[in-house]
Amino acid sequence: MTLFSICQTLFVQMDQQIMCSSHESNKSDICLADCATTHTILKTREYFSNLNLGEANVQTISGISNLINGSGRANIMFSGGTTIHVDNALYSEKSRRNLLSFKDIRQNGYHIETVNENNREFLYVTLVSNEKKEVLEKFQTLSSGLYFTHIRHVEMNVVLNKKINDPKTFILWHDRLGHPGSSMMRRIINNSHGHPLRSHKIFSAGDYNCASCSQGKLIVKPSPSKIVVESPVFLERIQGDICGPIHPHCGPFRYFMVLIDASTRWSHVCLLSTRNVAFARLLAQIIKLRAQFPDNPIKTIRLDNAGEFQSQAFRNYCMSIGITIEHSVPHVHTQNGLAESLIKRIQLIAGPLIMRTKLSTSVWGHASPSCKASIIRYRPIAYHEHSPMQLILGQQPNISHLRIFGCAKCMFLYHLPIELR
Repeated sequence: MTLFSICQTLFVQMDQQIMCSSHESNKSDICLADCATTHTILKTREYFSNLNLGEANVQTISGISNLINGSGRANIMFSGGTTIHVDNALYSEKSRRNLLSFKDIRQNGYHIETVNENNREFLYVTLVSNEKKEVLEKFQTLSSGLYFTHIRHVEMNVVLNKKINDPKTFILWHDRLGHPGSSMMRRIINNSHGHPLRSHKIFSAGDYNCASCSQGKLIVKPSPSKIVVESPVFLERIQGDICGPIHPHCGPFRYFMVLIDASTRWSHVCLLSTRNVAFARLLAQIIKLRAQFPDNPIKTIRLDNAGEFQSQAFRNYCMSIGITIEHSVPHVHTQNGLAESLIKRIQLIAGPLIMRTKLSTSVWGHASPSCKASIIRYRPIAYHEHSPMQLILGQQPNISHLRIFGCAKCMFLYHLPIELR
């Protein structure tokens, strides 16, 4: 026997001893992490909350092998307590080891990186929250170069199975959150609390069809981004616009005005009976923002060339408190694109909300505040993983108070004075 063969045998025996001793101490299974595998393969049924049995073939480096006995959703807990959910894990009772795909780790919102500590290589599973990186798990390395960790099944899988496979819960929160798409739904869930959807499967467009979304978003086409870098300071630039007149009227209201921050995408929506009251509503909001955020003064307000924004009194007031007023070039709507896109998003959310409740279109004035709550507070913005509310307050928003638009509780609140709602 050559020296190389002896060393190789010793390394294999050392790896087996390390893995067997760790297994006995932790009463858990060994799982190898691999970046090349396309699916997570588990050898025990305990990890599956929903398992569909059926023989299948798997493509390996040596050819096609009949090793798969089923597939389904699995819940795995690492040695450090981190839990991941795999939507399409494979079950193989003939497999000698559990195999974890890097892809499934990333799909749960975690990041992977290799670190060298005292001439030993480790695989870190990290989570970036509020621009801070936290190391959740540390996988060890075998002499063969593979990373391994200890896993155990999540307790109460039977209870989780009922929640995960219940589409009514998903449909309920899909309505409460203003009919977002599957990708936006996942981002809202990951950046908020007060809901039971953390371990829930997010249905894709092919799994669940919402008639209200199909009708209300029928003509939506994506528009390319025009601005790459935005202002990094909260309230440094605010953009505003007015939408209307809208027919039919919603009581005395015929318009609504929007304001949006260029940095965090914080926004404000208010209803207007006439365009003449826009000046007073805008001044009231400026005073409110200066009182709530004294450390973030408003520097610039960008508006269109509407007559209500051209008054000398408004110019004098803004000049006295150090605010610069910018007006877009006539007929160039892209210069005020943030406000224009906010109006478009409100219309796209209000449409499905009204269609879902089968109410008259004259209730758009009640749907607009609901759209504002769904957009500015809980929906992550395009270039950031967190929602505007989390960027401003520094913590995940609680959405447990949300109700479906048009339900009995909402209709009761609409008849109360604003201060009692």
